[in-house]
Amino acid sequence: MTKRNAPFALAAAALLAAAAAVSAAPSWTLFQFGIAGANCQIFPEETDVIGLRLNLAASQNDTICGIDLGLVSLGADIQAVRVNLLNQSDYHFSGFEVGLVNRDSAFAGLGVAVFNNVENDASGIQIGLFNRANDMSGLQIGLFNQAMTLRGIQIGLINLIDDGPVTFFPILNMAF
Repeated sequence: MTKRNAPFALAAAALLAAAAAVSAAPSWTLFQFGIAGANCQIFPEETDVIGLRLNLAASQNDTICGIDLGLVSLGADIQAVRVNLLNQSDYHFSGFEVGLVNRDSAFAGLGVAVFNNVENDASGIQIGLFNRANDMSGLQIGLFNQAMTLRGIQIGLINLIDDGPVTFFPILNMAF
């Protein structure tokens, strides 16, 4: 190799090493930093985050366990304390979440937001202006509370239990 070819050879070796590092991404990490979703973050979405995830704009990982902070939190199975404008889990969330909007497939814990929405089973406490869950076990506190089925208490101006003994009652509604 000549001295003229050395910079090219070093650049090619660095490019190959970077490609190998990306293809051999770890299965988990202690830290994730995302700028704009799955395509613009340190580790791919398949990498489990066990520790801290910072979402400058958005991050998306399948599994998160720890602390999740930023603007938009996207994931599947999340066990965390998370504070974001939008919190969304596509499979299950357990822990404590604070946001403008909390949207979960299934939920266990405490959710505080303007809008709390759980598509399936929810157990714990929802506090917000608008709370909704399909099958709720626990407490809903808000201006508007709705559950298909409820084993617990609703406190709010409008309280709806679709399959309840009393489907609508203001201030306090309950079913056990």
